[in-house]
Amino acid sequence: MSKSLVVTVVFGAMLGALAASAQRADQTNFLADAIRGNVAEVKLGQLAAERAQSQQVREYGDMLKKDHTKSLQKASSLASEIGVPASSELTAQQQKQFEALQKLSGDEFDTTFLSQMVSEHQTDIAKFSTQAQSGSDPEVMAYAKETLPTLQAHLERAQAIQSELKAATQSGAKRGGSAADDSSSSTGPSSHSPEPLGSQAPGARTADPPRSGPGR
Repeated sequence: MSKSLVVTVVFGAMLGALAASAQRADQTNFLADAIRGNVAEVKLGQLAAERAQSQQVREYGDMLKKDHTKSLQKASSLASEIGVPASSELTAQQQKQFEALQKLSGDEFDTTFLSQMVSEHQTDIAKFSTQAQSGSDPEVMAYAKETLPTLQAHLERAQAIQSELKAATQSGAKRGGSAADDSSSSTGPSSHSPEPLGSQAPGARTADPPRSGPGR
């Protein structure tokens, strides 16, 4: 075997090893992110179900908890089957976001939570779409493809609730302004002020002054 042929074979083997390593890294990173993301969504869903002011947001939190628990189980099982190490611990950023939401309540919680859900699901959909179309492992690609409709449904529902709450807030503000205007007009000065004394119309008969009794 010539020296050049040996070099070619060795170089080809190195490229194959690098490609296999890159594929494994791709699988590991995607599944690790998916598992952490599911854990975060389960925790956030539980928090919303307990903390949200709007019934719609509480119900959305219940949906997140239920759906992402199923997705977490699938991702964890897949990682175990193909020998990919994955951690269920939240990233520093995920933990920071969770703790920030814990400090909020009322409308502020609902608004911030929904905004976060829209942003995170948009990011997740992009990642899962890429993996479903060009992943390196058929099983991982199948998991990504299977999960996409749920992520898209979550995004659409979060956006719909955002619109509904915004419309309700604007409607309430308009009703409040109208009530204030009505109250102001009802308590303002009357347009029919009493006429001052001596302002009777000309020709009007006035009462005769009382007559004194006959002199003595």
